[in-house]
Amino acid sequence: MKLIVNIDDLGLTEKVNESVVACFKVGIVQSTTIMMNQPATEHAIALIKQGLVPNVGLHVTLTSGKPILDPSLVPDLVDSDGFFLKQDKVIASETLSFDQAYSEFKAQYDKAINAGIKLTHIDSHHFAAVFPPYKAAFIAFVNDTGIPVRRVDHVVPGCDDLTVPTTEAFSAKFYDDGVTLARLQAVILDFSTQIPNGTLELMSHTTLEGDTRLPTLSRYVDKRVDEFNILTSRALKDWLEIQGIECIGFDSL
Repeated sequence: MKLIVNIDDLGLTEKVNESVVACFKVGIVQSTTIMMNQPATEHAIALIKQGLVPNVGLHVTLTSGKPILDPSLVPDLVDSDGFFLKQDKVIASETLSFDQAYSEFKAQYDKAINAGIKLTHIDSHHFAAVFPPYKAAFIAFVNDTGIPVRRVDHVVPGCDDLTVPTTEAFSAKFYDDGVTLARLQAVILDFSTQIPNGTLELMSHTTLEGDTRLPTLSRYVDKRVDEFNILTSRALKDWLEIQGIECIGFDSL
C-alpha cells in the first residue's frame, strides 16, 4: 500500500507552516494543502518559493475568515459581517448558491496559481465543500481544474461524478483521541489489508510548541503538537519501512 499523509491548514499560523517544513524534511509527510485567506498565508507562500514545501495543494476554505472575492459577490456564503458562515450554518443549509460557491473556489485557486504555486491537488477545510450545499459546485470545480482531489465521499456517499484522480481510500481517524502511534498504526494496517495495492490518504494537522496565535483561530490546538511529534518520529518511519508502506504525495497519483 502507498500512503499520503496530508497536513491540512498550511497558512494558518507561522508555527503551523514551520511544522510542515520540519515534517517534509523527515519524509513521512510529502503533501500539504494551503489556505489562501489566513494570517500566515504569505509566510507559507514564501516558504514554498524557497523550495521548503515542495508538494502543495489547495485547502479550499469556506468556514474560516473572509472570502477572496468581495463579500457582496458571495452573499449566500457569508454572514452580515462578511465572514464565511460557520460549519454548523453550512451543514444546516439545504442549498447555497452554486455559482457563488464555484466563483469563490476559483478565486482561491487563482490566487494560489498567481502566487506561483504549482498545485498538486485540492481538498477543503472542515470538509465544508463536500457537504450537500457545496458538493455539486465543488465537484464541478475540481473536474474543471483537472488535478487530483481528496475523496468527496467522506461526509456524503458518492465519488462517481469525479473525473479527476483520487485515492482508493481516505481516513480522518488520525485526529483528537486517535492521535497516538498505536492507533495510527492500527488504522494504516487496517487499510493495508483492504487496499494492499492502493493508496490511502491520511489527514493530519500539525504545529510546533508555543503557537500562541493558534488558539485564536482554531479549537484544535494541543493535539497538533502530538501529531507533529508522531509524524517526525523515528519509530513511525522505521515501522512504515518494515511494513513495506511507501509514503508519497498527490503528485504521484
